Amino acid sequence: MNGKQMLGMVVGAVALGFGLLGGASAADEGKTQEPTYESSIKVKEQNHGERGEAARLAAQAKINSTQATSAALAQVPGTVLKAELDNENGNLVYSVKVKTASNEVKDVKVDAGNGKVLQVGGDEEDNDKE
Repeated sequence: MNGKQMLGMVVGAVALGFGLLGGASAADEGKTQEPTYESSIKVKEQNHGERGEAARLAAQAKINSTQATSAALAQVPGTVLKAELDNENGNLVYSVKVKTASNEVKDVKVDAGNGKVLQVGGDEEDNDKE
């Protein structure tokens, strides 16, 4: 095999590799990123432990959990089971679990910066417990 043939094979293999990577990237673009919402406060992932992260997140929040639960209940009437400040893929939100009159548990995401409800979803984990 001469140098030109070898070079042609290498270039072909590299082109094929880039084509495969491009196809995989295009396939990823069709997937929905979770969460689908964006909050007004962006946070970075850090590994300071649970306690360290909770304090860091609380320092960045512009509303408190009482305000977040009020916003959640205005959107989804019921009983608040739990409210916690979370970093959801870089979005600072309160995750408020609300049990409705029909015994459904809803996970309401409230923007920790402005108190707007960003998403209301079911909570299969809590529904399984009841």
